[in-house]
Amino acid sequence: LLEAEESFCKNDVETAKTYYEKAITSAKHHKFVHEEALAHELSAYFYLELGKREQSAEHFMQAHEKYLEWGALGKCDSLLKFVEFM
Repeated sequence: LLEAEESFCKNDVETAKTYYEKAITSAKHHKFVHEEALAHELSAYFYLELGKREQSAEHFMQAHEKYLEWGALGKCDSLLKFVEFM
């Protein structure tokens, strides 16, 4: 996930996409629900910055589901408010 963020900061979009997907896949594989939620959330912001609202919304909803599964209800509310504001 850090590599994805670093690539994003360096405007290396393709590498960032790859690392975001790897972070999501790895967290899912290891059943790290909180890490999967964070990876989806950061991926959503990434796609939002690129102007890809549909992909962004999809990742925000996945993040919401994972935060809910983890029990982070405040974070779920915060994400929903942000998505409504978009």
